[in-house]
Amino acid sequence: MASTINIYVLSELHPTNTHVGWMVSYGLEKVLLETCGATSIYPVQIKQKHIFHRYQSRLLKSWFTIKEPPVLRDGINVLLVVGLDPHFMLSMLALGPLLKQFDLRIGYLLDGFDPKYLDRASFSHLDHLFVISAELADEINESLPIPASFLPLAADLLHYGRRSDHQFVRGIDIVNYGRTRADLHQVLQRHYNQGDSQRIYFHTTFSGTDVFNPQEHMMLMSKLLSRSKINICFEPSYIPRFRGYSPILLRWFEGWSCGCAIVGKRPFGKGVASLLDWENSTLELPDNPADWIPFFEELLDNEELLLDISQRNYREALLRHDWRYRLREMFSTLNLPVPDQLQREIQTIQEKAKTVKTGAMR
Repeated sequence: MASTINIYVLSELHPTNTHVGWMVSYGLEKVLLETCGATSIYPVQIKQKHIFHRYQSRLLKSWFTIKEPPVLRDGINVLLVVGLDPHFMLSMLALGPLLKQFDLRIGYLLDGFDPKYLDRASFSHLDHLFVISAELADEINESLPIPASFLPLAADLLHYGRRSDHQFVRGIDIVNYGRTRADLHQVLQRHYNQGDSQRIYFHTTFSGTDVFNPQEHMMLMSKLLSRSKINICFEPSYIPRFRGYSPILLRWFEGWSCGCAIVGKRPFGKGVASLLDWENSTLELPDNPADWIPFFEELLDNEELLLDISQRNYREALLRHDWRYRLREMFSTLNLPVPDQLQREIQTIQEKAKTVKTGAMR
């Protein structure tokens, strides 16, 4: 079999999709495009206006359409379906007869979901499915006729990691964005965001879910996090779509890649402990709200500790949590050749990690 690998990404992140929740796939797809030479395909969901059309779509599974199907090339042609919603796996069927011409058809779902929502019409065409929870992978392997593997989320450190080799002056003391805990936010807001406070607590102030420009949003968040001392992160098992599972989510990787100290509650899912097993990877927030402000004040006053945590988190992210490592693991699982450019960029990231000095090295 030829060694050249051609990757075709069937993406739920359509150029018109500006929902902030789908930014989780933006970094991955950017690496696939620029590092692996992937071809992006953007299916469009069909809007059924009549009951007959909805019934017909249910029978034929034609919920999506593809305007311009790709042309396959010489080599190993791999279809990679990337999305958040298990329903999106059905977009494969919009490829029609071309679907069977791929040498390998794999999926990667970047969110929590119930396996019962994986339609048989989609998983019957999949050769492998990657998910972000080890327990979810086990559940799929036990209940569905499709091999599933745990592949954690990651970050694109070459584009959206810390913006310099030296330590920035971090003018933002605490950053808290996206899904937040209302009780903690209220305490931090009352204490820090008053006129006489010398601290800056930066938090989400909008209620909408769309951004004007995803690329601008990703770069701005990277720069904000690179200038923040503490990033608030809580494990997600209480959120219904995770069904009690506690995977590690994107915000941890974003924070580490920008050199933030992570404060909150660490995830406890299967296989997660080995992903954050270095010193002070996550600092546990006290359970008693009365202890929160003293906890943050003591941490913020300890500049030497914060610097060491920042350097160590950034270095560990470089060594193990870039999307390029995940893609290499995916290719290895599927016995596919690793693209030369991907391997070169991994080496670049590893060399960069050698320049980051933590407390034990100084």
